[in-house]
Amino acid sequence: MTILLIAILLLLAALGAPLFALIAAIALLGFNAAGQSGTAVAIEFYRLADMPALIAIPLFTLAGYLLAESQAPRRLVRLTNALFGWLPGGLAIVSICACTLFTAFTGATGVTLVALGAVLYPALRHAQYPERFSLGLLTCSGSLGLLLVPSMPLILYGVVAQQFHTTPPVAIDALFKAGLLPCLLMIVVLSLYSPWMARGLPRPERTSRREVWASVKDAAWELP
Repeated sequence: MTILLIAILLLLAALGAPLFALIAAIALLGFNAAGQSGTAVAIEFYRLADMPALIAIPLFTLAGYLLAESQAPRRLVRLTNALFGWLPGGLAIVSICACTLFTAFTGATGVTLVALGAVLYPALRHAQYPERFSLGLLTCSGSLGLLLVPSMPLILYGVVAQQFHTTPPVAIDALFKAGLLPCLLMIVVLSLYSPWMARGLPRPERTSRREVWASVKDAAWELP
């Protein structure tokens, strides 16, 4: 019976079933094989969902959509473009910084890709960056902000890890501190790789000081 169920799950995966549903089904099979009741799983789900820390997640998602509708992506792109757009591979570096910052604002990659992807992807393609590089850069850059406050995956990981009562206990603020250096390292690595990918492309003109100051004033509400 178990082999048949695994075969069905593999078939569903090949047909494009949602990954989260397949992972949940495999977990339920594991609980059943261990002799655990299905009701225990539902009770544990309810207990985790009722934790106060998880209230932050829908609120951060709401904040992300409010930011997206308030033209914050446009202001962030203008600011980062004024600061880094004149460098070799400047537009790619702008994409890295803007996507990372916006994900750090919202805690979710999807909101960033919706809000900034429609702005930056056509710009990258217009600047003659390869299609696969442009898509990969935006997706990767949007994920970097998940290592910073208020990352939803880190909050979820911390909440679940706390249930195991490890020594020392898992603290969510410690997870955010631990993610800071890897995030900065990846930003630096991608920013160094971007000029190499931009070799042979037209180099943009240097941004004037007036435009830098204007972009800083335009993004004054986002900077704090």
